[in-house]
Amino acid sequence: MNPSSSARAEPIAGVLAGLVAGAAYLLAQMAFAATVQGGVGWEPLQRTSAMLLGDGVLPPPAEVDLTIAGFGVLIHMALAINFGRVVDLVVRDRDLPAACLRGALVGLALYALNFWVIAPMLFPWFENNRGLTTIVDHLLFGGVAGAVYVQIRAWMQGRRAALQHA
Repeated sequence: MNPSSSARAEPIAGVLAGLVAGAAYLLAQMAFAATVQGGVGWEPLQRTSAMLLGDGVLPPPAEVDLTIAGFGVLIHMALAINFGRVVDLVVRDRDLPAACLRGALVGLALYALNFWVIAPMLFPWFENNRGLTTIVDHLLFGGVAGAVYVQIRAWMQGRRAALQHA
C-alpha cells in the first residue's frame, strides 16, 4: 500500500476499468448463452435491454434486433462504468494481486445485490440466470476491473510525475 497515493482518486481509471471489465463480462455471458445454453448469444443483451424497453424484448425471438442489442450494450456499459468506480474505491491503493482479489470480491457482492435483491423486485427475468456461470462472470468482472484499474492508475501517476519533472 502506498499511503501517499491514497488521497488522489483516479476516476478515469475507474471508468476505463469498468468498460474493459464490462466487455469481458458481456463476452463471457454471450459465449455461454451461445454454446452451453444453445442460444444464439444475444439473449444477455435482450435481458439487459428489457430493463429499459420492457419485457416484450425478452427472448424469444432469437433473431438479432440491432436496436435491442444496442440498448443492451448501452445499459450494460453504463452499469459497468459505475461498478468500475466502485472497484476503484476498494482497490485504489493495492498491488495487482490484492486488487484482483478485492475486485473479484466486489464482483461477488454485485452478483448478490443484482441477482438476489434488485432482480426479484424489478427485473424478475434475471432470476433464471442465477447460478455458477453468472457468479463466475461477476468474479471475472471484478478481477479484471481491479487489474485494469491498478495498471491504468500506475500509468497515469507515472505520466503525471514525468510531466511535473519535465
